[in-house]
Amino acid sequence: MSLRRWRAIRIPGAVWVLLALGIFACKRPSVTSRPSLWLGPVAITATAGDDSSMVDREALGQEVRAQLLQAGIFDGEAMQSAPPGAAVARVRITVSAEVVRADGKAAARAGVGLNVSTRPEGVAPSHFGEDVQAGAEMPCDPAELHKREILQRLAELAVGDLLAAYIARQKLWSAKPESVHAALATSGELRLEAIRVAAAHKLRDEVPALVALLADDDETTRDAALGALVQLRDPRAVPALTKGKSMKDRREMRKIVDALAALGGQEAADYLSFVADAHEDEEIRDMAQAALARMGSKSPGKASTPD
Repeated sequence: MSLRRWRAIRIPGAVWVLLALGIFACKRPSVTSRPSLWLGPVAITATAGDDSSMVDREALGQEVRAQLLQAGIFDGEAMQSAPPGAAVARVRITVSAEVVRADGKAAARAGVGLNVSTRPEGVAPSHFGEDVQAGAEMPCDPAELHKREILQRLAELAVGDLLAAYIARQKLWSAKPESVHAALATSGELRLEAIRVAAAHKLRDEVPALVALLADDDETTRDAALGALVQLRDPRAVPALTKGKSMKDRREMRKIVDALAALGGQEAADYLSFVADAHEDEEIRDMAQAALARMGSKSPGKASTPD
């Protein structure tokens, strides 16, 4: 039997849309350090009206806890062990499962959702939060259908995929700089997390890699790299912004103008002054003029420099 897994990517808040091949991603803010964070309850809930009640939720919960503790990203084994006032991570897994039959064929499907939240709210870094979904599907022989075993295996596979990706991202926050550098050369959510880590940990040696990502085909990656460079206040980003982008792309111009105002420096001021005078879009001209004002002057000769 062949197995097909649905790709899983984090999603904003509690709102999600499960597609046949994946889900939409969202941005996540970064933080530089964290207090002690203890692993609290792991709750497994089944979806009413389907076959998910056949999944052994207790065994699944034990496996989730074991994987998270083995990864070493939390400080304690149980919420009851946490010191008073310590941050506690709460893990919630939702499971849906069904067997679909049509034209003499059958397929087992399982979908899982992983939600990680921390309490008290705002104490632990936000990068520990997670709200993501994944699934797996397996064609099977209706005459030899062992529904309970198949659904259990599919749920375990989907949960395993989610946990592996989550753990890999969390480990980046305590990884050595060379590990962050290697992750920047990957793709997807791991690279996005590495971008956030590089900015939060002030890894200025990664500025050339971040500048290169400004030309990436993926807009989410470009935006994350731009945000990191602004956070680092590194002027090496300015030439890539002023020379590598088309001024006719109004969507990109809005981002560039704001970034240059934050980065500062003479080259940024010169470019903003030109845009304020010559851009064909009045809104962009006004934005550039306002950016110059935020830099401390309306003339390039008095422009502020980055911190």
